Amino acid sequence: MPPTKPPESLVFTSLAGLYTQFQALLVGKEFLCPARQIPIVITSHHFFHLVKLQKSWQTEFTIEVEESLIQGVTEGFGEYKIDMSRAERLSWIPEILNEPDEIWEYCEKKTADDIFIREYDKAGSAFRAVLVKREENYLKLITCMPMRRRAALDLQEKATKLWP
Repeated sequence: MPPTKPPESLVFTSLAGLYTQFQALLVGKEFLCPARQIPIVITSHHFFHLVKLQKSWQTEFTIEVEESLIQGVTEGFGEYKIDMSRAERLSWIPEILNEPDEIWEYCEKKTADDIFIREYDKAGSAFRAVLVKREENYLKLITCMPMRRRAALDLQEKATKLWP
C-alpha cells in the first residue's frame, strides 16, 4: 500500500483544549486489533505519557488528582509543559490503529508486546508506530512515536509479523 498523507495535526491553544480533543478522539473509542481480534483500550491516564506531560520536576500523575487541574488550564499551559509535536500528532493514532500497514509482535518483550506501523508520505521519519501491551483480553496503548525506515526494516530481526 503506498504511503498516504498524514492526518491533520491537532490545533489547540490550551492544555484543557488539548485534553478535550484527546478525550473525543481516543478515550472510550472502539479500536480492534485486526491481527488478534481483541480491543485496544485507551483511557484518560494515557494522556500524560502521550503528550509527555511535565509540571516542574513531576512526570508521574494520577487522573484523580490531575484531571480537574488540567481542565482548569483554559488559556495556555499554566505550569505544565508538553511535547508539542507529540500532542499535535495524537490525531494520527486512530488511523494507525484502524488501518496499520503492518503489525508485529516483539520476540523479546520489553516496553511493549506489539507494534502497529503506518508509513506516511512526509519528510523526515516517514513511519509512525503505536506500541501496545497485551493484557488478559485486550491491548493497552503504551505510546506513539516516529520511526525511521531502517528501524522499520529491522523489525524482521526482532519481531514476528502478525498482519497482514
